[in-house]
Amino acid sequence: MRKIVIVSTVGLIYDGITSVISSYLEAMDKTDLEIYVVSTIKAEPNIEEKIEKLGCKIVHLPSRKNNTIKYFISLQTFIHRNGIEVIHAHGNSATLAIEMLAGLLGGCKKRIAHSHNTKCEQVKADKLLRPLFDLLYTDALACGDAAGKWLFCKRPFTILKNGRDVNKYIFALENRNEIRSRYSLKDTVAIGHVGGFFEQKNHVFLIEVFREILNINSNAKLFLIGDGPSKSKIESSVKDIKEDVIFTGVVDNVNDYLQALDGMLLPSLFEGLPLVTIEWQINGLPSLLSDKITNECKLTETVKFESLAREPKVWAEEILNMIDSNNREKNSLDSIKVIKEKGFDIRDNAKILRDIYLS
Repeated sequence: MRKIVIVSTVGLIYDGITSVISSYLEAMDKTDLEIYVVSTIKAEPNIEEKIEKLGCKIVHLPSRKNNTIKYFISLQTFIHRNGIEVIHAHGNSATLAIEMLAGLLGGCKKRIAHSHNTKCEQVKADKLLRPLFDLLYTDALACGDAAGKWLFCKRPFTILKNGRDVNKYIFALENRNEIRSRYSLKDTVAIGHVGGFFEQKNHVFLIEVFREILNINSNAKLFLIGDGPSKSKIESSVKDIKEDVIFTGVVDNVNDYLQALDGMLLPSLFEGLPLVTIEWQINGLPSLLSDKITNECKLTETVKFESLAREPKVWAEEILNMIDSNNREKNSLDSIKVIKEKGFDIRDNAKILRDIYLS
């Protein structure tokens, strides 16, 4: 039985990293694997419950952010006492050295660092810890080429793509009609965004684009799916158009909401390889992304990129043109073959990760 501990360095929250962890655990054959998932900083009860239902064990440790030393000692102690053989830590910076060192001192021979972004907020800590980090990890994984080069520089790394269950996200007209009826959308053009309310996601610009959309087509709605620290600020900024902006909060059926939408916007300031864009393409949704996002996520012609330097009106006209010319059902069906060919099927990727754990 191979014992593995998995860490999300941002906590078990409704974000991309946690979604990746959950998706892999759901799709993976866990025979001969004893998997522990660390709960630190913040953990959503529903996520912990889901992970436990998948046959994994939750390990509650002190806050990595607010009590780093105690967290480090507790993680090292847990690894040592439980004979953990593999630590797989997901993050965005060289602060992953914390988990890698805890693994080394705890006797863990396989220490996997997994990069999920092309930038980090802990700039000083990242620079300080880089030399130590480079010495400590044994395996380097990244969600894409840009994210790998960001964290591992010229050192070798393996790209493990953020796969999705294609059957879950394929376009279904019946589901679309149900949710559109619930929100009384009828002939409304429904624009969507999925992501946490963080500066990185650039919601301020997103709202400016939507205001331009309303100037062109007053029968439009914006669905903001997610939660986060800047949500209240964004809510305040749209009081004059509050009937047209729908804050869904965190939902566990994002796939159903995608069915009801007509087009997606992602004007992020930076990203690794955003998992949501894969979901949108499977669903046949036209998606307009900022040019700060890696073009690795463009698998089909439903994705286009636009500069953040362009006026919001340009973005508005572009996404509406994409929606007008879109053949939703055909694009969704065509995407399945492409998604699998390019390595984004979660079942195939879960087999690769299992082999890495066992190697």
